Amino acid sequence: MVNSMTRASSDSVFRRLLPYLRPYGKQIAFGLGCLLLAIPANNFHPLVWMFVVNEVIGNRRVEMLLPALGAMFLVQAFGTVLGAWRTNVLDKVGQRLVFDLRNRVYEKVQGQSLEYLHERRAGDLLSRVMNDIDVLQEVAVQGTDALISNGLAFLFVAGVLITLHPVLGVATLLPIALVFLLTRYFNAKVKALYRETRDRLGEVSARLQENLTGLALIKAFAKEPYESGLFREATREYMQTNYRAINARTLFFPAVHFVGFISNLLSIGLGAWLVLQGRFTVGGLVAYRGYWWPLFAPINQLATINEMLQRAQAAGSRVFEILDDVETVSDAPDAQELRLTEGRVEFRNVSFAYHEKPVLQDVSFTAYPGEVVALVGPSGAGKTTVLNLLPRFYDPKGGGILIDGQEIREVTQASLRRHMALVQQETFLFNRSVLENLRYGKPEATMEEVEAAARAANAWEFLNAMPNGLATEIGERGVKLSGGQRQRLSIARAFLADPEILILDEPTSSVEPESEWIIQQALERLMKGRTTFITSHRFSIVRGADRILVFNEGRLVEEGRHKALLDQGGLYADMYRRQMGEELPFHPRDAEAQKTP
Repeated sequence: MVNSMTRASSDSVFRRLLPYLRPYGKQIAFGLGCLLLAIPANNFHPLVWMFVVNEVIGNRRVEMLLPALGAMFLVQAFGTVLGAWRTNVLDKVGQRLVFDLRNRVYEKVQGQSLEYLHERRAGDLLSRVMNDIDVLQEVAVQGTDALISNGLAFLFVAGVLITLHPVLGVATLLPIALVFLLTRYFNAKVKALYRETRDRLGEVSARLQENLTGLALIKAFAKEPYESGLFREATREYMQTNYRAINARTLFFPAVHFVGFISNLLSIGLGAWLVLQGRFTVGGLVAYRGYWWPLFAPINQLATINEMLQRAQAAGSRVFEILDDVETVSDAPDAQELRLTEGRVEFRNVSFAYHEKPVLQDVSFTAYPGEVVALVGPSGAGKTTVLNLLPRFYDPKGGGILIDGQEIREVTQASLRRHMALVQQETFLFNRSVLENLRYGKPEATMEEVEAAARAANAWEFLNAMPNGLATEIGERGVKLSGGQRQRLSIARAFLADPEILILDEPTSSVEPESEWIIQQALERLMKGRTTFITSHRFSIVRGADRILVFNEGRLVEEGRHKALLDQGGLYADMYRRQMGEELPFHPRDAEAQKTP
């Protein structure tokens, strides 16, 4: 299997976000414009303080007090409005980024082969699509905005301080250089740690999703304490990883705060000495005190943002791993629409393997239009793999599959699957209304068509009797229906899709006995006139097929009709006789099946 899952370089994560931000360049530019105007406006007031101390108080210019306060009020109000406007615009850009990226990741996962999805835990994929993208959004827009705004604010305030008094300004700024050394040390410590934290969270999500899905089985075997122990262990490992991250943070942030205190100490001590020496004004020292927080707050924020960046790099690498994974089943660049004229399906020397383990070996056969072809054999013989290859859930490793002479890898997947319908052993239904589930393969179907399909599937009576009729919500995976009802609804869905090629994978193995015969009747009607492939361990289903393919250890070992295969006395006959004690009464298709060997 081809799967990169290579860890995206942390340096490239933010660069790779740029294409997703580019469509919102105007909004981002507007936000940055507001920022450039807001920074000096929000940091104007300490200069007014200096003017009030030096001029209004020192030089007794009382008439200037109200104009100075008025100017400070207007400039600060202007900066506040710009800041609010910027935040509104950029937060909405962040939500658009989440929308675009989350949908892109979902489409990528949805486009992957079943082989890819079977190799991954659904809960971990869910954690990447939800949690990791949320972390990216938090940093990509809000974090970047904070990084730029705090960086520019620091430079602006530093420039003002040096302009007011170069020596005091340099002395105040000098300790802050230590912050950059601390940041480099912190990043080296936590980069791998934050990636491990995201992976641990994915493990917790995967275990939770798996246990919720299998809750009935857990209860049936009274394994709640065992599963609780496993979940507790997963959450403990996540907690322990977070403990190590907390240890790193609790060293880093207090150190940054202490550096700020040293800077404050120097500005007060040296500033006071300069005032006493007559080399600086009291108003200037007041302005320095006013600028201390605007100077230190960006440093404090930048330290916090740096920690956010490390978490975002870990989350982003997990997101872009999904986007970087090769789609093992995809449309060829020159893929054409499938032109189905008859429904003739041909397997030519098809081979397939899972992780180098052969599953199918050199399989060749032809299914003719309207023919019912049954696939039988021991478990693991390759029957379901044949069915999965036909709609290109997987691609063969060797050989080819043709429909009406067209190699299916040379046609689009959408056009290929439009001509097929699938009824599976484990029927999947959405947590939506009955009608939405019925129309899933044909959304434009009329109510008359829906009723006809449901009647043909022997489902209309119970569906119409539900509390809200076809508008009834059936619960997650159709939990409000019995196994037989779910399968009949699935058959009705296939009827409504009206496919030329039908795939039935163990369609009656999971239903209650009283429903089996009703479902068999519906399947008889569904298969009529369609090229049908069916697998079943119940010979009551397969013995009436036009042709039976017998598989063993990935090879096609026998082929023929029911009676002819019994006469051969091979694997099919042996399997049939061993099941006879469990077999249902004579099936209506047996008479037709025995007419011609």
